[in-house]
Amino acid sequence: MTIKGLEPGNRAALLISECQNGITNSRYNDSSLVGQVADRDTIRKVAALAAQFRARNLPVVHCHVTLPQNPDGWYVNCLLAKRLVGRLAAGSIEAASHDDLPVMAGDYVSERHHGMSPFTNTGLDAILRSHQIDTVVLSGVSTNVALFGASIEAVGLGYKVVLAEDCSAGGTAETHQIQISMHLPLLASIASAEGIVAALDAPVTRQTATA
Repeated sequence: MTIKGLEPGNRAALLISECQNGITNSRYNDSSLVGQVADRDTIRKVAALAAQFRARNLPVVHCHVTLPQNPDGWYVNCLLAKRLVGRLAAGSIEAASHDDLPVMAGDYVSERHHGMSPFTNTGLDAILRSHQIDTVVLSGVSTNVALFGASIEAVGLGYKVVLAEDCSAGGTAETHQIQISMHLPLLASIASAEGIVAALDAPVTRQTATA
C-alpha cells in the first residue's frame, strides 16, 4: 500500500515531538496525557521507529520545548503556555528526553522556547533542508496540539506530512480519535509504523516509455 508522501523517491525525516520526562514520563508527571502515552505504549514504539530511521541513515529529530532559566523569557499568551510556567527548565531532567527514549549519536535536538509547535522560532526547517527532506513523519505528543500544529507548519513550509498514528498520543483517547479521523487527514497521511517502514524500503522503479 502506497503512503502519500512516502512514495519511492521521497526522502523522509522522523520528528519526535515532546517525548520529554516532564511531559510523557510517569516518574515526573501524572497527567491524562502521560496515561495515554502509557496505555498506547507510545515511547517504546517511537524508539523502535527511530531505530528504523537511523538504520536507513534518515534524520531523527527530537523536538523539545524548554523554558529559559529566566521565567520572563517564556511568553504566556495562552492557557497551555501558562501551565508550563515553572516546568521544563532548560538543562533540567524534566526537559530531557524520556528516560526510555534517549537521544542517540547522530540524532538532532531542536529546542523551542516559545509557541506550541516545533517549527516556531527554531532551526528545525534548516536541519530538514540540509538533509534535502521532502516528507516529515510525525510521532510523539500530542495529536491534539503539537502534532496538529506541526502538520500545519510543515505544510506551509512545503513539506509533505505523515503521522505515525501508533507512535503518537493525545491528551485523551477521545481527542486523539477526533484528530486522526477528522482533522489531521486534511493535512497528513495517517499510517502505522509498520506501513511507514515498508514504504521506506519500497524500491524506486524506473518507468519505461511506451510506444
